[in-house]
Amino acid sequence: MPNPETDVESLRRRATLTGRLEKLGWQDGHNLRLELRHAVGDAALARQAGELAALNPDVLLVQSNQALAIVREQGIAVPIVFVAVSDPVGSGFVASLARPGGNITGFTNFEPGTGGKWLQVLKEVAPRIESVALLLNPVIAANRELARSVESAAASLAIATTEVAAVDANAIEQAIVALPGELRSGMVVLPNPTNALYQRQIIDSAARRRLPAIYPFAYFARNGGLLAYGVDINDMFGQAAAYVDRILRGTKAGELPVQQPTKYELVINLRTARSLGLNVPGPLLARADEVIE
Repeated sequence: MPNPETDVESLRRRATLTGRLEKLGWQDGHNLRLELRHAVGDAALARQAGELAALNPDVLLVQSNQALAIVREQGIAVPIVFVAVSDPVGSGFVASLARPGGNITGFTNFEPGTGGKWLQVLKEVAPRIESVALLLNPVIAANRELARSVESAAASLAIATTEVAAVDANAIEQAIVALPGELRSGMVVLPNPTNALYQRQIIDSAARRRLPAIYPFAYFARNGGLLAYGVDINDMFGQAAAYVDRILRGTKAGELPVQQPTKYELVINLRTARSLGLNVPGPLLARADEVIE
């Protein structure tokens, strides 16, 4: 897991995973040995992946494009179930969604076209924006694809775009400070471990600069972000437990189709909207899965 061990969302996901595994008949310390590793950054992830591979596990569960790319580069041959990975075919992780082949399968979060949807929703709430910054990790192929989707939608709306490499706290802060504030610029925060790690800084900096922003997961909006549109990763860990169960019972990973999300949730933080002086249109409020008053 590419997050600190104390990360609240990671703790929830671990609980979901172990709880679902228990319902499927697998109890840690009884008929299952569960090894958990948390790491931040490529070097730490590579080290932890190597440690897990050395244990020769029956199955390896991996969260995020960043972590999966590192595991794949190391040539780890055990069955792998991924969670919260975007565009696994375009990223070269699997041959196809229906028949992944090899030793990798799992659960996707976003297709490239989602980027355009983020911008459309942001424009509905903040119609004055003239430019948007895309907070992304340029090393992650799926982030670049999502960015291209945002840029394509921006061109049709006559909105300028700027890509910001979110590689660490300083880069994020400098980029946000450099953006024109007062509702003329917006921000699209793409899904990657760095943006999740620095979510508090991103949300607070956007508030100080009066930047309307849309985020990829609900917890960003629950923590003060303006808008979020994405999937429930916690639920995805529950689904992943079912694949782990099947692999432990003899099914090959490459025979299990990659599953795509069936539901995206829109979360609107009205408190943040009011602090920015924004009026959320009624039809958008009606479409929201959650509204934070």
